[in-house]
Amino acid sequence: MAVRHPVKPICMRGPSLLVIGLIAGPTFGQNIGINASGAAPDASALLDLDAAAHPANDKKGLLVPRIALTAANVAAPVVAPATSLLVYNTATAGVVPNNVTPGFYYWGGASWIRFGTGTTDWSLTGNAGTTPVTNFLGTTDNQDLVVRTNNVERFRTLGATGRIGWGTTTPLAPIEVNSGALADAIYGHSNNVGGWLGRETNITFGVPLQTVQGAGVYANNPSAGYTSIYSQSTGAATVAASINYSDVWISSYNYVQNASGTVNPPGSYSQLNVTNAALGGDQVGFRAYSGRGATAGNPGFTIGSSSTADAANQDAIGVEGQAFSNSTTRAGGYFESFNYAGVSQAFAWVGTTVGGIARKITGTAAVSEIIPTADHGRIMLTCPESPEYWYQDYGTVQLVNGRAHVDLDPILADIIMVTPEYPVRVFCTPVDMPAFNGVAQMNRTATGFDLVELNGGTHSGTLDYQIVVKPKTGFGEGRFPQAPGPAWLKKEQEPEQARAANQPDPDRIFHWPSDHEVYGYDVAKVTPVGSRVPAGRHAGKFKVAEGVFMDHLPAQRPGQ
Repeated sequence: MAVRHPVKPICMRGPSLLVIGLIAGPTFGQNIGINASGAAPDASALLDLDAAAHPANDKKGLLVPRIALTAANVAAPVVAPATSLLVYNTATAGVVPNNVTPGFYYWGGASWIRFGTGTTDWSLTGNAGTTPVTNFLGTTDNQDLVVRTNNVERFRTLGATGRIGWGTTTPLAPIEVNSGALADAIYGHSNNVGGWLGRETNITFGVPLQTVQGAGVYANNPSAGYTSIYSQSTGAATVAASINYSDVWISSYNYVQNASGTVNPPGSYSQLNVTNAALGGDQVGFRAYSGRGATAGNPGFTIGSSSTADAANQDAIGVEGQAFSNSTTRAGGYFESFNYAGVSQAFAWVGTTVGGIARKITGTAAVSEIIPTADHGRIMLTCPESPEYWYQDYGTVQLVNGRAHVDLDPILADIIMVTPEYPVRVFCTPVDMPAFNGVAQMNRTATGFDLVELNGGTHSGTLDYQIVVKPKTGFGEGRFPQAPGPAWLKKEQEPEQARAANQPDPDRIFHWPSDHEVYGYDVAKVTPVGSRVPAGRHAGKFKVAEGVFMDHLPAQRPGQ
């Protein structure tokens, strides 16, 4: 049957009509319906297949042509397929990525495109009934899995190694992130728990070589000018920015291998900045605590802080303390011991000008020397104390006919004060002169004195003498000057009973000029880069480069 102009819908009932229609040749109608009820085809369909009227046990379907494709990018065995031509492929053939497997395919104009199946494709709105053992998102061949947004690759998983790369197509570790100049490579944020990155292989470092067997967190940044790990707590944070804990060995280990010929970095650096003028108490840049508490036994020593300087051929200082302040209470070091009830046993200020009086050491108790003798055990000698500061010198002079003259050592004469209140005081002892009458000190000057035998004596012989003179150092502080209390007791908190009668005026006490002022050298010039300048116009600042000074030691190596 051939219709060459528009006709009404054709309805074929039963197989005979279908055969007749196919034999008759091409039919140019609006639409065709094939069913067992004689119902008209849907107006929107060119071909309407309806099996509703068929018996329940004899339903029919559409059987699409079954062919064996060879590859998705090969049209054959279909010749010049039209776009959207539908077939059912029966073959497993071809090479990735153009391989084909059994299933429905349609021609997309350039290749065969497989229809997805409802049980194997991932839905945009999620899937149900999946089994983790057999269902997965990924590939079944050795090809990379790439995830894109806005048609730009965001990350990929390598097919050969399983390595994951963000911002890189060739990750060198199980996970590698390269953010370029856009943002932080990894940003971690949690309202509850933290995360970690582990490394189980050995890590070696240092000279001599040290090895640790992996790390819970391992960071290595070989790029100049960049840090490896940065921890920060801001806002209302009330806990430490970084906490290290170990119940086996050292909780924090810092190691610097310095091969520089110009820069001296410390092994560890801590800095505290205080910006509230009302804050009291101890403001500590570095604090150490070693606690044994009331644990029984005395097998060792509990040490709060320990420093070691090891240099076979260079000057070495185990502990160095410096204080920079316009206050009259300053010291390079302070030491105090207590019994376990908290009662002070002794304290000492070292390198101090507490109360405006310069002292190398001032404190409670005596200054002593220990001598390990072979015959008398380990003995202690104690220094004599005095209400004020004195120099002593000793000498021998020959008495001739009852007279002798002593010239003070010119160095001693240059560093003492000789006044009517503080003359040169002399004590003499005759040697092998049992009938000696004694001597009088005559003609005292700032550089010497005469010794004249009493009662007109004319003995000749040897006199041993001792002289006591007043130093220029600290001259003007007087006798029994005000002493400092322990460091934890502020001056304004001192009880009235601790106030001494002698309150020296610091402006009226003699102080020697600083060493660099006397000898005319530039302290900043002889200070190595990376060290704190101890004196001069840059005192207290760190030298970060030649001619460049900062209040703090920068996190980045100077000159980078």
